[in-house]
Amino acid sequence: MARPRAPVFLNLYIVLVGESGVPRKTTAVNTAARIVRGIVGGDNDVAHIDGKITPEALDALLHDRTMEHGSAQLCVTVPELAVFMGTERYIAHMPVLLTDLYDCPAIREPGGTLRRGAILQRNVWLSFLSASTPIWLLKTVNPNVVEGGFTSRCYFVISNTPKRSIPWPVEHDADLLRDLQDDMKIIHAEAKVRRGIHLQPQALEVFTEWYHGRDRALDPYKQSFQSREDAHVLRVAALLAVNDGTWVIRRSHIRFAIRLIHQIKEDSSRIFETSERVTKFATALDKIRGMLISTGMDPVPRHKLYMHVRSHLVHEEFVTLIEVLHEIGAIQRFEFRSGERGRPTDFIRGTNLLLSRGLGESVMERFT
Repeated sequence: MARPRAPVFLNLYIVLVGESGVPRKTTAVNTAARIVRGIVGGDNDVAHIDGKITPEALDALLHDRTMEHGSAQLCVTVPELAVFMGTERYIAHMPVLLTDLYDCPAIREPGGTLRRGAILQRNVWLSFLSASTPIWLLKTVNPNVVEGGFTSRCYFVISNTPKRSIPWPVEHDADLLRDLQDDMKIIHAEAKVRRGIHLQPQALEVFTEWYHGRDRALDPYKQSFQSREDAHVLRVAALLAVNDGTWVIRRSHIRFAIRLIHQIKEDSSRIFETSERVTKFATALDKIRGMLISTGMDPVPRHKLYMHVRSHLVHEEFVTLIEVLHEIGAIQRFEFRSGERGRPTDFIRGTNLLLSRGLGESVMERFT
């Protein structure tokens, strides 16, 4: 998209979001992956990965593509975002790397390793499709990730419409899939000779009017997304122009793109508006769990637990978290009075459930 001084590249970061087992997220990503393989399978200029990869390995792959082809073009289709992001060690690094790659740098030199030497990447282009549950996003995409700009580059496409109940699926029409792949191969070939996609004057008028008429967002996620909202509108409008074969952006393309991007922003904000709240509860839970595990069978006075997390939760929030832990059986509660007078002291002791790997997800579901 040939915008003066700030071109918009037509790569996409898309995450399909829905509750586990409700919409067909995995089926959608796998179907897209099958189409991509049919398009770029014989094109050595574009690589395709559909599994786990570390940030270091991704950097190395883009370097290798540059050395072999003069450019580093990559399609990523991974059904589970958690698999692509990797372990907790890499969750902090992968969003940073994806953020850096998003704007398709003409040249990038991210350092290197002693074993491989210096890394050089040219004409980077990365498109990304994956899927996730809302709870995993809330646990992982913390305020630091939002402020770092990763979420402002992603389209979180959200649906909780139940998948259709089909007792005996019918095989897909193979000819239809081949026709789609053939159409996209034609687009892929034509894109190589195009010099850019431009706006008609009428489309520029619509875009300019919308741009100046936007209200400034207040919450962190919308502010971050809004900083790139104009580029998102142009990107979707350009893709619509490619899709209908005009390769020129018209008013109808801009208007449709504005509606689509607005819907994505509103749907996504409903997930991330609670991310800061959930993050502080998750941090407090980790501290409480660590303290109770370290004391073993010895109960801990409730006020000492609160002192341990009061920098994260006010007292009412702490009481709510303790009640949730008690309801699910992760803690036991006792009262002890040291004498005949005075108020009894509340004591708390952890159960074996505190060691459960799924404890955090069970607790955080109560706060979403």
